[in-house]
Amino acid sequence: SSRPMRELAIATIAESTPYSLQFAKERIEVEAGKPVEVKVQLDRKWPDFKSSVNLLSHAWPGPIKMANVSIAEGKSEVVVTFDIQAGARAGDYTLTVLGQSQVPFQKDAKAAKANSLVTIPSRPITITVLPAKKP
Repeated sequence: SSRPMRELAIATIAESTPYSLQFAKERIEVEAGKPVEVKVQLDRKWPDFKSSVNLLSHAWPGPIKMANVSIAEGKSEVVVTFDIQAGARAGDYTLTVLGQSQVPFQKDAKAAKANSLVTIPSRPITITVLPAKKP
């Protein structure tokens, strides 16, 4: 079977990544028109990677918004707020965020390390939007 989609991210990794991102919860429920907060956890895998990581929304549907936030240097988590618009259609939305950071990297073992911009998607979260309650 197949499933139509707008984007598909695929990565082949020969070495370990410098960091990984995941939400504290894999699934949350929220009523349309209300915000919800979720913790994003950062796992720093390279010992010399200590920079901050900027979190950006990744091709989300219109009724869900998130302000760009950063995980500060030396920190391992941040709370992000998803704003679910009042007119959001009820149902499941599976989303990821992109982490961007300057990472010290050297391709040649004899060369000096230079910072390189690395963008890595998080593990997904599923947001179940419930119909707004009528007063």
